[in-house]
Amino acid sequence: MPRSGSMVASPPWTPGASASSCMPCETSPAPSTRSPTMNAHSESAGVALKAARSVVWTALTEIVARTASPIVMVVLARILAPADFGVVATAMVAISFSQMLWDAGLNKALVQTREAPDEAANVVFWTNLLLATVTYGALFAAAPWLAAFFRSPPSGPILRVLGLQMIIAALASVQHGLCVRDLDFRRLFWIKLVTAFLPGMLSIPLALRGFGAWALVIGALSGQTLNLALLWARSPWRPSLSYSPRQARRLLGFGVWVLAEAFGGWLILWGDSLLVGRFLGVHHLGVYRTGSMLVSVFFGLALNPFLTIAYPMLSRLQSDVPALIRGFRTVNRLVIAIAVPLALGLLATAHDMAAALLGNKWEGLDFVLGALGFATGMTWTVGLNGEAYRAIGRPDINTKFMYGQLLVFVPAYALGAHLGIKALVIAKLVVFLLTVPIHAFVFAKVTGVSRFYLWEQSHAPLLAAALMVAGILAVRAGFVGLPPGALLALSIGAGGCVYGAGVWSLDRSFLWELKAMACHALGGKAKTPATIC
Repeated sequence: MPRSGSMVASPPWTPGASASSCMPCETSPAPSTRSPTMNAHSESAGVALKAARSVVWTALTEIVARTASPIVMVVLARILAPADFGVVATAMVAISFSQMLWDAGLNKALVQTREAPDEAANVVFWTNLLLATVTYGALFAAAPWLAAFFRSPPSGPILRVLGLQMIIAALASVQHGLCVRDLDFRRLFWIKLVTAFLPGMLSIPLALRGFGAWALVIGALSGQTLNLALLWARSPWRPSLSYSPRQARRLLGFGVWVLAEAFGGWLILWGDSLLVGRFLGVHHLGVYRTGSMLVSVFFGLALNPFLTIAYPMLSRLQSDVPALIRGFRTVNRLVIAIAVPLALGLLATAHDMAAALLGNKWEGLDFVLGALGFATGMTWTVGLNGEAYRAIGRPDINTKFMYGQLLVFVPAYALGAHLGIKALVIAKLVVFLLTVPIHAFVFAKVTGVSRFYLWEQSHAPLLAAALMVAGILAVRAGFVGLPPGALLALSIGAGGCVYGAGVWSLDRSFLWELKAMACHALGGKAKTPATIC
């Protein structure tokens, strides 16, 4: 979500922290004569450097995950029908809702907590496992009713089997959460590297042998099972037969707001799919969800590394508000510089991308891809707001704001679904764009940053991206008749060059700051613009 104000002259990523293990250590600190202020600044510097270096590992993790996912998806989409993806999507609507319930916001609370991490981890593990088991039982019983709701009989058995991933995820949640809390993304990278391609290695042969939607189910469960095994093998933490009611009350007190926010987020992210599946059928749902997933892949590959480290980094800086704001500004400005050109680029190249990747049987995918890509990119300009609110211990702000949005989202989605898939996509685009300035206003009010911080950080990328679109349109006009794949490659190359030149001309100081961040992340130094890492 958002960033703030103009960029500071020197980045907050300063040397001074060592990598930590996945399980937080609880050693007794040596006596110190340093003042609390000096200790706070030292901790802030250490966390900032650790976060900067974590970006490298989270970026590598996303590259592996997001490279494997689209490759597998494209291959499977050329083998399977849109309806096969639609059947699995109906199951995922229910499973995503159930996963939100069993997590109850406790993993976010575990990352945020600063006291007794081992005791808190035990509470989170047993609570998550109990809630996941109960939720899966309810989902198993409700499967026939849900299949009837979507008018898709095959969805019932698939829902019962695919729902097992909730219990698998609950068993791995604490090990993963402790790694995130400790910014140990290197460990998570190696686990992701091993597990990224397993679903495809199973799903593609099964799809070729006629397993249909079940090929997707078996692949997904196999990947999660291997992920569970590796997390347990690589993490030193193990649950014990103890449970602290005091910790449970404290964590649940934080988690209830995260859960309420997650429910609002589920309505925003999955409510449209629920309506498409109900009113337009599994074929249209397959097209819609595949377009949405491709958009998620593109933005996840580019931006999830920053979102992943933002919350634990900002949580560690919660006692040093100026450092927290500086860190937020730096990360948010970088997110905007990536999200804006990606949004406009998807809008300009969606037709060629859909044709090149999936072929002609996915009619309507280009419209979904372009419109949702543009909407998603624009909302990423305020995408770090929620992480900042949670980091300062105010998850209620994002929750309240989200439920205000739902007063507009729900009727807009419902009306669009009755009018057709294009109407729904347009409705989603409009309401997403309308929320961006409101998000920025609320964030400025809460944090005290400039009311114009979003414009200050985004005007240069917006202008450079507009020039980029002009370059892409010129390429398309000059090379009419080229195959979609070749035209797409030319458009991406030309657009990237124009955008880079635009940013260099309009906001050169940002590029120097980005270079300094990269040097810190890689362990080098960058003292001046002329310094070579």
